[in-house]
Amino acid sequence: MYVCVCVSVDQDVLSVKNVCDLIHYITLRRSHSVRKPSWFGVGDERVSRVNVMVLDGLTQSHFYRYFSLFRHLRDKYSARWTLSPSSGDLLTSDLLSAAVAVCDRAAETRAALPAALRWHPVIRRFGLKATGLSNFLLTQQEMIKQKYPVKGGWGCEEFVCTVSDGHVTDSSPLFGLDCEMCLTCVGLEVTRVALVDSSGRCVLDELVKPPNPIIDYCTRFSGITQAILAPVSTRLADVQSRLQQLLPPDAVLVGHSLDGDLRALYLVHPHVIDTSLLYRQEFGRRFKLKHLAQVVLKREIQSEVRIGHDPCEDALAALHLAQYFIRKGPREVVEDHLEDLWDLEFTEDDDSDHVISSSRRSSPLRFGHALSRSGQSAVFLGGSVEMSGSLSNQQCRRHQCSSDREVVCVYRRVVQSYTLSVLRFSSFRNTLNQTAAMGPHLKQVCERLRQMCVLYVGPLPSDATETLVHRLLKRCGRLRTIRLLHYTHEVHAEVVFEHLEGAQLALEHLNGLQINDCMIKARRPVHELCLDLDERLSERQNDPLNAHVIYVSNLSSKPHRHEDQLQSFRQVGPIQRVTSAAEHAGKRSRHAFIRFECADSAQAAVGVAPQIGNRKLSVCHALTPPHMTSWTRPVTTETSPDTAEQGEECDERLLERQMKKLDARVGKVFRALEENCLSVVILPGHRSDGVDHPGLCFIHIKRVPALTPPS
Repeated sequence: MYVCVCVSVDQDVLSVKNVCDLIHYITLRRSHSVRKPSWFGVGDERVSRVNVMVLDGLTQSHFYRYFSLFRHLRDKYSARWTLSPSSGDLLTSDLLSAAVAVCDRAAETRAALPAALRWHPVIRRFGLKATGLSNFLLTQQEMIKQKYPVKGGWGCEEFVCTVSDGHVTDSSPLFGLDCEMCLTCVGLEVTRVALVDSSGRCVLDELVKPPNPIIDYCTRFSGITQAILAPVSTRLADVQSRLQQLLPPDAVLVGHSLDGDLRALYLVHPHVIDTSLLYRQEFGRRFKLKHLAQVVLKREIQSEVRIGHDPCEDALAALHLAQYFIRKGPREVVEDHLEDLWDLEFTEDDDSDHVISSSRRSSPLRFGHALSRSGQSAVFLGGSVEMSGSLSNQQCRRHQCSSDREVVCVYRRVVQSYTLSVLRFSSFRNTLNQTAAMGPHLKQVCERLRQMCVLYVGPLPSDATETLVHRLLKRCGRLRTIRLLHYTHEVHAEVVFEHLEGAQLALEHLNGLQINDCMIKARRPVHELCLDLDERLSERQNDPLNAHVIYVSNLSSKPHRHEDQLQSFRQVGPIQRVTSAAEHAGKRSRHAFIRFECADSAQAAVGVAPQIGNRKLSVCHALTPPHMTSWTRPVTTETSPDTAEQGEECDERLLERQMKKLDARVGKVFRALEENCLSVVILPGHRSDGVDHPGLCFIHIKRVPALTPPS
């Protein structure tokens, strides 16, 4: 299941900085109140992980020239933008040092907080206002990172899963769990299990006999001796079954470093609160349960007078610590125990922290520092991955890969360990550097796309002018260039439309028109660049981005009639928006793109072709992508198929193989992404000889498909 990304229709072209702002927002919005990009909307706040793939050397023209080969990019990504040409270095070398756009109100709030509180690890993880039990559960990513057993995880094939419906609320019941273990020939195994409910009542306290020979009873910690275990017949499977019966579907297990207990029990439970991670310290250090109970609960546990720990006592202490944290909230807990637990002090009179100096205010927050302070990490995979300054080693891991294949393999191994991953695929650029120059190659690609908008119209009267041709064809769409051809037996015209739809409608409606005894025909170019032109146009009709969109031409340029003609399409179905060129001298554009809310409405509208008065409108499926203002671009020099072939040309089959491989690797990475991951694919574009070749940006949020009950 894939979730659509909401976009602003006012944002025609993105820059790499826009993409960086999006990465900042997704990764830091909980800890630093980063300003949300105005052009982007996420329907679900659970999105917290970001993957970026940069396909070096590729442009927007490459994607549409080899459209059929990019199956995964075409079908899996719901949002697509034109991207200002960039080297992509901002995403690989300068991302960590980029300034973060923080909301003004959030910046003022943080400035008013003492530094000891503002950058405290508990506050960075949970924020200042987190309330309710559900906000303190370990996420699946955190459970994997902390080595908790998870369903389907590595090494968990023989684990037993508790019954869970996944619906945990702030009123779900808490259960404290603790185990005591001994050392056997296969490692640590359970010898005693205790479970207490939210009222503090011990509902389970069982001794368990390990199946393997015991090497050390660990009596000093467990209190278990050979004599105690001798008469016990309870096995691990019995305890697992008992826990499954005792725990309701929405139960939340609480414990101190509970990962070890669950692994010893061979048990998977998805809803966990770990008190060692609630009362967290810097650099992954953890408080002992005994110390937390003494400082926070003012309670003595694990007394040295008694031999061994009491698991009921430890489970109850962990439960009360969690209930205290949930009741008080992270800010009050930190303020109350900053000195006695974390051994820190407020420095309210310190102008360098509490009262922010003017020089500190003017210094922007850097993404790398913010990412590190929020307890998150990044990984950069690719060829020559360079980063600025000391940030490269402090906030992220770099891995230089010798091939795109290695990039994918390494990423699949580390996908669960990083909040942000940036992958750079360089095989296409390397191939191009070895076989041809980028400039001539891009001219060839652009010329092939331009030919899709070219028509030859004729024969025309001998006195035909460009004005006549323009008047003849303007009802189909806006024209880019008109060139009369007098060297043929009869006069013809080479016409280049701005949009693919204009050329398509001209082919359908112009043939058979007679002017001064000349029976006019419109034809596509016939040469090797256009042999697969029909197939490429057919591909454009199947672009998912255009399923809801139609193209309408021959509209009136008078504003009131123009609006009436567009409104006539509402009888087919609700219209989401209408896009057309801006008004010029008080006149409206003669063509427009209409986006319906439903694809069926667009399909029905194509067959309508309404006639209002004596003006008949021309309608066809949209072929030009909605993020492109036109299919063709203005050229400063005359381009012909012959000149386009000058220079060293790449092997077309080699290029096609490269495109297929790149798309396949994008698909492999996409499949490896976890649920609620934002996936971004960048085609950087290129600047050559003063000409900008724009890139593309694909964005999508991956979701796990919902299970549908059988009918």
